[in-house]
Amino acid sequence: MTDSEIIDENSGLQQRGRKKLLGIFLAFFGPLALAIFLFANLDMWNPETTGNHGTLMQPVRPLSELDLQTASDKKITLDDVRGRWTLVFIGKGDCDLLCQTDLFKIRQARAALGRDLLRMQYLYVALDDTAWKAARMIQTEHPKMMLGKVALSKSPEQAAAFDVHPVGNVYLLDPYGNLVLRYDDTATTKGIIKDLKRLLRVSKIG
Repeated sequence: MTDSEIIDENSGLQQRGRKKLLGIFLAFFGPLALAIFLFANLDMWNPETTGNHGTLMQPVRPLSELDLQTASDKKITLDDVRGRWTLVFIGKGDCDLLCQTDLFKIRQARAALGRDLLRMQYLYVALDDTAWKAARMIQTEHPKMMLGKVALSKSPEQAAAFDVHPVGNVYLLDPYGNLVLRYDDTATTKGIIKDLKRLLRVSKIG
């Protein structure tokens, strides 16, 4: 085999290697990227449909930390929420009427997903002892809700991992642990349901 033939063969192997890596990347991130693009730009191909009711996180980014303790002294980490879509409520202080209403919205939105219900879970993140006690008191109303408390020393760090001012907001995590959407207390149950159904329809992950 001549030198030029060896060079051509090596070049071909490198190209095939790059194509293989690109294929793996697209297989992993492609469905999510497409789903988010279609979700954010739904009006481009369906102008009669209103836009999303939540705020799209820009940029969509991975949640950097999740370190919670449950009532049974077990841990809730990022590994525990990956694999399914997760609605996360950030609580601090007493769970007042707005807090209880937001949790009701999450519960009802998940219940309305029908056959996609098992693709969605929801989590209450208690940033202090008061929020933890308040959530424990209403947990019977939310038997499917995951509940975890942040260590006091880690509370500011955990809050900042979500957003600048996350308390009282609901966040949607994708099955890879990325922050996708944010809802404040003005979001409606109907709006959340529409967003979730639309996103689950165009995405096959989770």
